[in-house]
Amino acid sequence: MSVYLHGRRLQLQPQQAIGKGGEADIFRLDGDRALKLFKPPDHPDYQNQPQAQQAAAQRLAEHQQKLRQFPTGLPARVVSPLELVTDRSGQTILGYTMPLIEPAEVLWRYSDRRFRSAGISQATVVQIFQDLHATISQLHAAGVVIGDCNDLNVLVQGTAAYCIDADSYQFGRFPCRTFTAHCVDPRCCDPYAVPLTLNQPHRETSDWYAFAVLLMQSLLYVGPYGGVHKPTPPAPKLSTAARPLHRLTVFSPDVKYPKPALPYEILSDDLLHHFYQVFTQDQRGVFPARLLTDLHWQTCPRCRLEYARATCPCGQTTQVKLAQPTIQTEVVQGPVTATLVYCTEGVIVAAAMTRAGLHWLTWEQGDFRREDGTIVFSAIAPHNNNSSCTAT
Repeated sequence: MSVYLHGRRLQLQPQQAIGKGGEADIFRLDGDRALKLFKPPDHPDYQNQPQAQQAAAQRLAEHQQKLRQFPTGLPARVVSPLELVTDRSGQTILGYTMPLIEPAEVLWRYSDRRFRSAGISQATVVQIFQDLHATISQLHAAGVVIGDCNDLNVLVQGTAAYCIDADSYQFGRFPCRTFTAHCVDPRCCDPYAVPLTLNQPHRETSDWYAFAVLLMQSLLYVGPYGGVHKPTPPAPKLSTAARPLHRLTVFSPDVKYPKPALPYEILSDDLLHHFYQVFTQDQRGVFPARLLTDLHWQTCPRCRLEYARATCPCGQTTQVKLAQPTIQTEVVQGPVTATLVYCTEGVIVAAAMTRAGLHWLTWEQGDFRREDGTIVFSAIAPHNNNSSCTAT
């Protein structure tokens, strides 16, 4: 196929092809650049698909203006258009050139346990997401929303996360019309349509929702709506496609957690609680960067799991020296003595002094426990905290 770059004819050969997507084909141009060529309505991939043909025509028509107005000065990690590729007349845009990122892996690979077993640690994954966090923040500051933020639109090179498919980004009067089912914010979808249907524009908070999805599945090998819904009869079973609309996540007791996934108890209470709030309680906003910087991973000597808390889910306790709390006393009528009787990395939910002594209820490692260690029941963290102590 012939295209034109700066008026110079380029003959694209099949052996130059390095990628293929639903909307475009990617060709190697030289050692530093790739060429993205949009599929026209008459592309063989759209044969006998009138809706896909119509969408391709609409996409090409919009790109005639959108690519000419594409914002400049975007973050270095965004693979932005470099030069416009046209037909012979130079008037009709057919695609564009962009930096060639290789070698690289799509972010999706990092949620594959077999791929990760080659020695990619949880700490490395966190560094990748710290890099991605910075890029998304900078894009939003420039007035750009990714929209279709998903694990195939991010290329990873070392710990650098490059955002591709920039032509679909949302800015100015140009909306992002695409979405990926397992990453889209359900609040932007028709609440009654299955499969999911986008009926509201993407927002900055939509990008942060997708960021949380990608982070969770990269750390645990399961996303928020993984597992199998197994309700107690006669409650109806929901399909996987319908579960986001009902916020029915892996945190629900009616969902069987998948065996190949890592136990979510390896995560810090703060990060686990954030996931719970986002996916079940519709909390939205910028993903707190501290939830990444505060993660400190260690490997359990017993089960070899990496975990980011004081105790491995298998029960192996790491000796962590806790900072002693500062206890203020005020002398009213004689001295007052404060004695530390208990400290936890979890949350002290309630404490009471009775004639029988001091009693308390804590949440730690997914369990509610009494002062003698008895588990009352298991649940997700009731609120956000770091550590709690009680004293008499």
